[in-house]
This record gives sequence, C-alpha cells and structure tokens, in this order.
Amino acid sequence: MMPWFWAVVAGLYLFFSLLYAWLAARQGGSLQKGALWLVVCLALPGVGPLLLWRCDCRSRRAAPEDYRVFYRGSEFCPEDLRRLQPPDVAAETDRVPMEEALQVSDRAYRWRMVMQLLDVEDPLVYLPVLRRALANEDGETSHYASVAIMELRRKVQQQLDEAEARWRRAPRDAEACAAWEELLYRVLQTDLLEQDVRERLRTRYLALTDRMLRADRPAEGCLHRRIAMELQRGQAARAQRLCTRYLALYPASEQAVQDQLAVCVQAKNGAGLQRFLRSLRQRPVLLTAPTLAWVRAFRKEESSEQRS
Repeated sequence: MMPWFWAVVAGLYLFFSLLYAWLAARQGGSLQKGALWLVVCLALPGVGPLLLWRCDCRSRRAAPEDYRVFYRGSEFCPEDLRRLQPPDVAAETDRVPMEEALQVSDRAYRWRMVMQLLDVEDPLVYLPVLRRALANEDGETSHYASVAIMELRRKVQQQLDEAEARWRRAPRDAEACAAWEELLYRVLQTDLLEQDVRERLRTRYLALTDRMLRADRPAEGCLHRRIAMELQRGQAARAQRLCTRYLALYPASEQAVQDQLAVCVQAKNGAGLQRFLRSLRQRPVLLTAPTLAWVRAFRKEESSEQRS
C-alpha cells in the first residue's frame, strides 16, 4: 500500500507543479518563466515551490522605483519622455530638399517649409535658401521669407549679445572666448546683417582673435578662421605668417596644409607653392582624397612647366 501512497503523492505534486508553472506563465506573460518554474519545482521537490513563492512575494512587494533606473538612467530629464512618444510618420516621410520645395506649386507647403527653417538647430545654413525664397515669384512666399529673415536676424543678434556677455563675464574662459569667436566668424561669412553692422563685427573679430593669437599655442580653429579672414581682406602676407605658425604648431594638421595651398594660390606664389609641395614628404600629416587631388594637380603643373 505504501508504493501506491507515494505514487499518489508524486502525481499530486506533479499536477501542482504543472498548475503553478501555468499560473506563473499566464501572470508573467512568458512561457519561459513557466518552464523555469516547472524545472525548479521538479528539480527541488517541496523546496522549489517554497523558494519560488518567496521570490515572487518579494518581487511583488518591491517598489516600482527600483526599475526606473533601466529607462531613466542616473540623470533624468522630463524632456526625455518625448522619445517614448510615437513618431510623427507624416512629418518624417514628407521631406524634400528646400531647393525642390520652393518649386512646388502648393503655396501652403512652401510657406510651411520657409517658416520651419527657423526651428532648425543652425538656421544660418539655410540663409541662401531664404534668399532664393525671397526672390520667389509668389508674393506670399516672398513675404514669409522676408519675415523669416528678419526673425533670423533677431535670433543671431541675440546669440551674439549672449556670447559676448558670457565672454566679458569671464575673459579668461577659453571656451567662452572660442564660442564668441566662432559665432562672429560664421555671421561674417553671410550677408544676413547690414554692411555697417558687419564692419563693426569684423573689427571686434580681429581684436578678439589678435588677443587669442597672443597665446603660446592658439586653437587650431582660430588659426584657420583668421587665415581665411585675412585672405578675404586681401592680406596675403599676414595670412602667410599665420600659416607658417599654424604649420609649426600643428605639423600633423591637414587643415594647415589646405590653408597653405590656398595662401600660395591667392598670393600667386608659384615658387613658394612648389617648395611647400616638396616639403610635404617630410611632414607627419595624413592627407585625404580632396587634399591629395589638389597636391597632385599642382605637382603635374610643375612637371609640365619643367618639360616646357
């Protein structure tokens, strides 16, 4: 009679284990969880269900905040919750280049595209597009382009004022100085502001970069932009002096090589250009395809002149 008793107990335990695993899988929404529960119950008769029941009770009593680290991280910003929102499929798929958008006959679409330019991270990039929209044959599109340009002027002037104020509060802050210098240069490369305003900003830019260039090792970006500014002003000799310093401070800089080529070309210094090309073999610089194309072109020119 005893074997029958243990057989009944084993059968009831197996039935209980299957039922427990089925409930766990249903509540957890996972067949893997149910299979794991069944394996633990059968591997540890009597002890397995108690262990699983205790773990289940502890997980139910745990506060929901215990799991927030998985989706919030150590630093949480409420704006990050926007990433959990469903994407705007219409806005993502309805994208065409601005040059093509200005050719579309739908006035409402052109107006919307023009006004959206003010919401991009760097609206100065689209200033040429706004200029073309200003000359559009549609009066309404031209009007909104004019409004967008005025608003862009206001935003840029505000950025300039904020960058200058930040630098004046901490004149020795290299980051604030570099931010103001770069913004000034980018604005001066456009025709957004009036000519007299640009002249005043150019004077400020030259004074600021003169101060930055007094450092023993000025930033590479500052050297590059000041060289470009000197070339725009027609000061080839000043640009050459800056290039010589640039190449000495940053011998592995490809941008320095490009600037030296530009200075030689604008100054029409063929002899200096060929000397520089011959010295490139001794420089520890890695040139990319665009720069190599110019180097090879100038070297071919030199070889053709020698043959002639």
